[in-house]
Amino acid sequence: MAELPAVLGKPFQAGLERYCRIEPPLRKEELKELNALLLSKGTLNTSKAKCIGKDRKPTGPFSASAANAKGDHTGSSMFGSWLRDNCIIAWGLFYTDPEGAGAEDSVACISSIAKFLLTYQSHKMELVINGLKDVKGPEKTWMDRPHIRFIGETGLEDPKWYNHKQNDALGYFMWARTQLAWHKKLPFNGEHLKLMGQLFDYLRAIESWVDLDGGHWEEHSAVHASSIGPPLAAVKLFKKVAARDGFLPPCKSDTLDVLEKNLQAALLKILPGEITFPPELARDADAATVFLAYPLEVVDDQLGLQIMDRLKKVMGHIGMCRYRKDSYWCKDYKDKVGEDPTKHFTDEELKERDRLLQDGEEAQWCLFDPMVSCFYGRMYQKTQDEKYLKLQQLFLARSLAAITGDDCPFGPWHCAEAYYLEKDRWVPNDDTPLVWTQIDLKMALFEMERSLNVLN
Repeated sequence: MAELPAVLGKPFQAGLERYCRIEPPLRKEELKELNALLLSKGTLNTSKAKCIGKDRKPTGPFSASAANAKGDHTGSSMFGSWLRDNCIIAWGLFYTDPEGAGAEDSVACISSIAKFLLTYQSHKMELVINGLKDVKGPEKTWMDRPHIRFIGETGLEDPKWYNHKQNDALGYFMWARTQLAWHKKLPFNGEHLKLMGQLFDYLRAIESWVDLDGGHWEEHSAVHASSIGPPLAAVKLFKKVAARDGFLPPCKSDTLDVLEKNLQAALLKILPGEITFPPELARDADAATVFLAYPLEVVDDQLGLQIMDRLKKVMGHIGMCRYRKDSYWCKDYKDKVGEDPTKHFTDEELKERDRLLQDGEEAQWCLFDPMVSCFYGRMYQKTQDEKYLKLQQLFLARSLAAITGDDCPFGPWHCAEAYYLEKDRWVPNDDTPLVWTQIDLKMALFEMERSLNVLN
């Protein structure tokens, strides 16, 4: 491998320098030391982000951003519970700890989301399924879609206007819920089967394979590959569970086949890019596509490798851009946007925000390097080809190098959401620590352990 796809910079946290290298890969003893170090520093502790009810007990879901040394993010939209974040968090907790507290937290999280959807969103889907409500219109219809964010402390729907046209978030829930059923950690009951059937019929009714939704980043209305993949992964796995457990899918008799056929064709038409329609929003590289390769594994290895190759376009010296010309957390973002940096933007407001960006000043996010490391780890575990182990180590090292240093205003040893330019200095953004980043790094460390077991 004459040329590596990304550079490895100096870690922000000096205590991690010995682990941040390209080769040789970490030894088992080093990985054990590293895990112990991160445990002692609380780097991967997701419990601080558990939503707490009036009885001071966890309610199941997690807020997007964990409490940290500076505060608890009260008043920020990052204190909400996103389906997308929570379902990836739930999967990571179960996958890395299938017989322990991780699995218990995963079941509690997914159960809380199911309860929210059944209580507050079920009737909305029925209106769409039966042709009584059109949710494919302008912004005023977006609140009529199933909500993909709720108030985790109470389990209530958040009445504040938001862009809820995010099919990937629904797909992640369906996939994570089905994973727990497949692994017999949370078998389907009647209520949850009813919910799954509604979700499948709803995604069919809106023709999700051509639906202009907001995508992973809740922004530009387009047909996103990253929104098509999660429902497709859910359909494929749900079929397997239904066949194994011997139940009839609780939706229209041909819905699963219609979804699988159309979603699969649409996905292959777009990948390894993210957007081809509408053409004015075409995007040939987006870090959201990494999740299609890992953990969803809804693409084959060759297409996964093409996605990884395409991501070279968004790689930076710290992390990765979500996509090029992304204005969210661009240089001096808080000075330019105002008091709430996490506020939501309509399509028209996005056009104004995008004018704030100068090329090369996109924020560099910390969510993706761990997932790229995981993907290459899976490739190494399948092939024992050392080039994949080297890449797994590179992207794990980049993930570790992005852990916050002692000068971070939110505290050291945190997993940041992203680094952005404040004046001329790259600093962690306000959503630090981010639970999504924490769980992604946890999975990356777990996959490295699996790879080292293959190596030895």
